[in-house]
Amino acid sequence: MKYPILTADIGGTNARFGLAAPGADAGWGIERFAKFSGDDYARFEDVLADYLGPLSGPRPRNAIFSVAGPISDGEVQLTNRDWHLSSAHLCEVFGFERVELVNDFAAMTRSVPELSDDDFLAVKPGKADKNAPILVAGPGTGFGVGYLVPIKQSWHVLTTEGGHQAYSPQTDRELELLKILQKSHDFVSLELVSSGSGLPHVHAALCERHGRPYSPLSPAVIREKAHQGDQISLEICEIRAATVMGAIGDMALSGGARGGVVLAGGVSERMIEFFRTDAAMARFINRGPRSDYMADIPIRLLTHPHAALIGGAALLRDMS
Repeated sequence: MKYPILTADIGGTNARFGLAAPGADAGWGIERFAKFSGDDYARFEDVLADYLGPLSGPRPRNAIFSVAGPISDGEVQLTNRDWHLSSAHLCEVFGFERVELVNDFAAMTRSVPELSDDDFLAVKPGKADKNAPILVAGPGTGFGVGYLVPIKQSWHVLTTEGGHQAYSPQTDRELELLKILQKSHDFVSLELVSSGSGLPHVHAALCERHGRPYSPLSPAVIREKAHQGDQISLEICEIRAATVMGAIGDMALSGGARGGVVLAGGVSERMIEFFRTDAAMARFINRGPRSDYMADIPIRLLTHPHAALIGGAALLRDMS
């Protein structure tokens, strides 16, 4: 491919860029990868200029930016950063022939069929139905949910706002957590309980439950203390793992995702040992009379560091 695709993953914290071209084995190669801290730039145009400036060789004519924010008519205001992107404006300023803006989790979802088995970690064995949808979901800063629906020789990506569904407690301690969170939140969502952005709220609520003072801790310290047997830290990890596994079980059941489940997001990767416990896995499988429906659905963890960049390039190819 003479002119590579410029693909980028633009989140609230970092902006990641790469040049993508199909490889000889039908996969995608990502070259000239670079990551920039959003805090260092007042405008998206500035970070894009810094990425494009040192490039040599054929300049990309087409670009696709996977963004964390609501897209409307080729424009987006990022949810967690004061950046505004416009497809038309970027074409005018940087000379692109085409710029597409897509949801960041749509790109993550679309990456799944482009990757190899080595890019996943098996979490639960099963037998995938190749004719059924695949659920791609999991917590990071927020909670993303998407479905891959097989269509002839390609895929249709269905993005959703499933991370904002209501939190569904199943045990006494989870019900207590819900009641405490409801004191300060009009609506308690799956994202609030399981995501990185919601962690301080869950931690503070469980401290209140146990009558202990709240002192902020990093996610890494909480996980370490959980392994050491600290009661509150262990509860945080167990409740969050049960919440995620229960939710993806609901999503797999309601979305007919017998093609498998792919866990994505930074929290999923760091918390995977808790997700794999018998108690958390039971929350995925146990569906009363339809537990048999869940038994053969495989679960994998997405581990490829450039998945969103690859998925964005694949989406742009799909649009051609």
